[in-house]
Amino acid sequence: MPSRQSTPPEPAPPHRARRPDRGLVPMLRSWWPIRGSPLGRQLLASIMLFSAVVSCIATAVQLLTDYQRDVQSLEDRLEEIHTSYAPGIEESIWLLDEAQLQVQLEGITTLPGIAFARVDSAIGTHYLAGSTPGAKRELTRSIPLFRGNMYLGLLQVGASLEDIYVRLQSRVLIILMTQAVKTFLVALFALFIFHQLVTRHLATMAAYARGLHVERLDIPLKLERRPPAEHSRDELDDVSAAFNEMRESLQCELHERQRAERASFFLAEAGAVLMESLDQEKILPRIAALSVQTLADWCVIDLREGEKLHRVGGAHIDATKLPLLDELQRRYPPLPDSKALPATAMRTGKPVLVSHVSPTELRALCVDDAHFQLLLEIGLTSCLSVPLIARGQVLGAITLSLASPERSYGPADLELAQELARRAAIAIENARLYQQAERAIRLRDVFVSVAAHELRTPLLPLRLRLQSILRKSARAPSALDLDWLVRELTVAEHQTWRLGQLVDQLIDASSLSSGQPLELHRKQVDLCAVVEGVLDSMQQQIDASGSELIRKLQGPAVGDWDPRRVEQTVSQLVHNALKFGQRKPVEVSVVSGAKSVRLVVRDHGLGMPEGNMARLFERFSRGVSDRHYGGLGIGLYLVKHQVEAHGGTLSVESQPGEGSTFTVELPVSGAA
Repeated sequence: MPSRQSTPPEPAPPHRARRPDRGLVPMLRSWWPIRGSPLGRQLLASIMLFSAVVSCIATAVQLLTDYQRDVQSLEDRLEEIHTSYAPGIEESIWLLDEAQLQVQLEGITTLPGIAFARVDSAIGTHYLAGSTPGAKRELTRSIPLFRGNMYLGLLQVGASLEDIYVRLQSRVLIILMTQAVKTFLVALFALFIFHQLVTRHLATMAAYARGLHVERLDIPLKLERRPPAEHSRDELDDVSAAFNEMRESLQCELHERQRAERASFFLAEAGAVLMESLDQEKILPRIAALSVQTLADWCVIDLREGEKLHRVGGAHIDATKLPLLDELQRRYPPLPDSKALPATAMRTGKPVLVSHVSPTELRALCVDDAHFQLLLEIGLTSCLSVPLIARGQVLGAITLSLASPERSYGPADLELAQELARRAAIAIENARLYQQAERAIRLRDVFVSVAAHELRTPLLPLRLRLQSILRKSARAPSALDLDWLVRELTVAEHQTWRLGQLVDQLIDASSLSSGQPLELHRKQVDLCAVVEGVLDSMQQQIDASGSELIRKLQGPAVGDWDPRRVEQTVSQLVHNALKFGQRKPVEVSVVSGAKSVRLVVRDHGLGMPEGNMARLFERFSRGVSDRHYGGLGIGLYLVKHQVEAHGGTLSVESQPGEGSTFTVELPVSGAA
């Protein structure tokens, strides 16, 4: 019978199973198949149908067995008539005792199931007892009668099957009714057990699935059944575990997606901040503040400046603790060789992650107890430091710290911090490249201005000398004084030599700037002879400088060098000593050794502080202001590269007001 459609009940909250109503009637109503349980109806119908088929088959087999048993009983009775009654009937026929014969036939019909008994004698007489033979449901037996070898007649006995069929019909009804009632009761019991063990839990699972929401992913599915032992788990336990595993997987995926979205949003904000300006002193504190809003409770950013560390940014989620960060910077500034995480990250070039900082570990990172107490006040339970690396160079480090024990850093936080550090390092490198480009442009402008002035300095006297010669030769060519002409041409030739030197310096500086090494043409050279030649050619400049030139040449000092490059080196060092010698003596000495030759040029003039010596050999760099002293600012830069191209070394010692000493060491490889 089809069940009536009913409105399904509201689903129970997903975190707990629906508690069944107490009492037998409510319980029956809850699992009765016509009340919204399609699976129960299908189970009941299947059990009933299967039981009906099995009952019919079993009933048919049982009826067939009973039928065969009853028929066999009649067969046995007919056989009994053959063995017990036939001799008496033969005797009665032989004696022609018809009365006795009739009595005997009547006695046969009184037996259970015997419908008639009939004798057809050989002499043509017929005797019958019971009903007339010929019914459809009869079992007959023909028994021949003999007296010795004499045939007396034929005895026919018929058994009726009507009683058997009647009994079978009554049995069919009883068996079918009994089987139907038993099947229905068994089906109901099976349905009840199925509901208690399966369907109500399936309904709970369905309600949990319908009520599953991102805000309820932390609530597990629980069934109203005893927790199974590990070895007795069934399919419902597996399905329930699968639901909870799916919930946990969804929860992890949701958390990961939310973390990725937060990371993307944070990196987008950081990228926008990094692109706003090329001034790292402005953008890095903002990056620290942005990191505090998302990644950390407090953050500091340190940059490497030479051999020192400079803290350029610091922020704390608690504004009242910002003075503590300032005190930390003032009293315990970061040192390159300290155990602090930023220093470690910058030394190794690798990130450092400490998920849980114990008091013992924190004390090991501190300088003293006051440092330890200061960090405790700031708060440090988990921290990580990532280096700022651009083009293989460590520029600094970003350090993120947590002050709450409820949180700790993990691999995902480290990956996000590294991505932030990569972007910040690119921004810092771009800012530095921009500053270097601006400085290079300024230096280029200064160099172009100085180069134009330096080139104009020898050109003007050269032009005046040539104009004077041309004027005198135009007025009276024959009256030209030969000595005067030679002096003028000598001065002009010296100016062209100065121009050639300037042009050579510009060409060499251009080659070095483009990454090309200086070209050398080596041959056996005596350094003392080169120095003598240079000093002789510079005699006019020496006289004009007012400095006494002292020569200390211990020759010969022979080596495998480029003569022109060596001449340029000696000329530039002597020129530099005369320029800054302040009319005091200048010493030029050559000392020959077994493996190297030393050239020393010393003046007793202006000198320079130690800070200027560090950049003295850089391109366009000067030890003094270019307003008071001329020059392109590339002379010593070229000298350094010329010496290094020969495999030698160049060093300087200087004190303000005491002069400077330049020392060149040239290897004598290949010397005769």
